[in-house]
Amino acid sequence: MCRLLGYVTREPVTVAHLLNNTLQSFVEMSHLHGDGWGFAWYDESDRLQMAKAPEPAHASKEFSDLAKHIRTDAFLGHLRWATPGFPLSGANTHPFTYDQMAFAHNGIIKPNAELEKLIAPHLRENLTGTTDSERHFLALLSALESVPAVEAIQTYVKLVHERLQVISTNFLLLMPDALYAVCDFDPQSELAQKEPDYFSFSLKYRITEDAVLIGSTGLQGDEAWKTLENGQMLIVNRGRLKVTVIDLADQREINRNSMQE
Repeated sequence: MCRLLGYVTREPVTVAHLLNNTLQSFVEMSHLHGDGWGFAWYDESDRLQMAKAPEPAHASKEFSDLAKHIRTDAFLGHLRWATPGFPLSGANTHPFTYDQMAFAHNGIIKPNAELEKLIAPHLRENLTGTTDSERHFLALLSALESVPAVEAIQTYVKLVHERLQVISTNFLLLMPDALYAVCDFDPQSELAQKEPDYFSFSLKYRITEDAVLIGSTGLQGDEAWKTLENGQMLIVNRGRLKVTVIDLADQREINRNSMQE
C-alpha cells in the first residue's frame, strides 16, 4: 500500500523545515513503500508544480534536494507500494495532476474497467497509466465538473461504493483553494487488518498556529495528532487555515475550527 502526506501553512515554508522528524519518518517508510515517490506543490506564482519518480525516496537525490528547497504553503506527498499487476513506471507514480489540481491515493478500487466508466468521455484521453488510482482521480474530476467540491466528493464516494469493490478510496486532493483529505476504507478487508503501520488506511492530522499537517498512520511521533475517522473528510482552506471535518455519508459537519487570523 501507499503513504500520504500533506500540509497547508499560513506562509510558504520549505518541506524539510516544516515536517522535520515527520519527513524523516516518511523517508524511512520508503524502505517498504519503495515503488515510487512524488510531490505536488504551488510555487511562488501559485502555479502547480509536480515531481515524481518510480524509485525509493530514501535512495533519491532528487527527493532529498526538493524537500530542502521546495518553499510552499500547500504541499502533497506520496510514497508508492505498487498493487500487484500495476507496474513501476512514471505514468503509474503518484501524484496525478490535471490543470491546477493534484491527487494521491492509498488503496484499491476494482475492477478497473468499471471504474473507468465513471470518467467523463472528454477526460478519458488523459489516461496515461494502468492504475486504479489514476482512474479514481479522473472519475472524481468528472464529478467535480458539475457540483461544488464537497458535494461532488460525497456523491462520488457513495457511487463508487455502490458500483465497485472498494478496499480503500483514501486520497489527498490539492486544489487552488484547499487541501481535501478523505479517509474511506473497508475495515473488514484483509489489508486493513494486517500490520497497521504498513497496511493501515487510517489518517491523522495536526493543527498548529501556522500549519495543518495530515498523513498516514505511522508518521506521527506525539499525541498532538488527531485521527480522521473512517468515513470522514478533512478540508483545509488556504490562506485562513480554516479546518473543517465532514461526515461523508450524511453530509453532516462534524467539526469546524477557524484558526486565528
